[in-house]
Amino acid sequence: MLSSLCGYKPISLSKIKRVIPCVLLSLFLCVFGSESKAQQRMSAEITTKQVYNKKLIRNERTLYYSSNGKVVVHYTYPKEYFMTSNSLGEIAVYQPDVNEVMLITDKSMATQSEIFLYFLTSDYTNLNLTKLGFVLKEVKKDGNRIIKTFTPTKKEDNSIKKVVVVNEGQKPIYSAVYNKADKIEKKTFYSAYVELPMVTFPTKITQITYNDKGDSIVSREEYNNIKTKDFGINTKFEYSVPSNAKRVNPFGIK
Repeated sequence: MLSSLCGYKPISLSKIKRVIPCVLLSLFLCVFGSESKAQQRMSAEITTKQVYNKKLIRNERTLYYSSNGKVVVHYTYPKEYFMTSNSLGEIAVYQPDVNEVMLITDKSMATQSEIFLYFLTSDYTNLNLTKLGFVLKEVKKDGNRIIKTFTPTKKEDNSIKKVVVVNEGQKPIYSAVYNKADKIEKKTFYSAYVELPMVTFPTKITQITYNDKGDSIVSREEYNNIKTKDFGINTKFEYSVPSNAKRVNPFGIK
């Protein structure tokens, strides 16, 4: 998954549709646009460590979010490149050292989705599921925890049987995605919350993804230097791919 980008291999359009949700996390917990809170801009430095087949893959990037739906992600390690997306589903992956860009237009992938982003929605306690067409089917209480079960209604979610979200107060601390066989495909743990203006945000997110063979991929994301103001002069909120960039497909990080 993540190694497709970090391993510098050519990426086809079909593959990048699988890679982007992994790199940016959470295929279905996404689109918000005008649903975002009053926060105009936010940025964060993100480190991802992923373990699969006893191999550790590290990825470092800085995310820049604007309330108009534009997201710029500046990857700095192990290779520099940029990924921009907007609420129209227009995605650009740009490699500056060779001036090459791959462009994708896919409405279903509009502004998706750093976990960073859906905590900016009014439905963050439900991980934005109700805004994405999931229906709340059951609510249970276990001590100070609330356990909620959601089921999908959209045809594109036909591989998902249900999603379980566990809250402590208003804070999600755990979620699990179940496939049609009622087996867990993905677990996510949310911890180390911080209180920011207009936002309550988990700075440590651990995700375990299981494949058909029973193997797992463990990914840990840590968010640092989260800002809602005082950004300085070298930010990339308005970053755009150079107009003279060569368009390529598939895209290969070199």
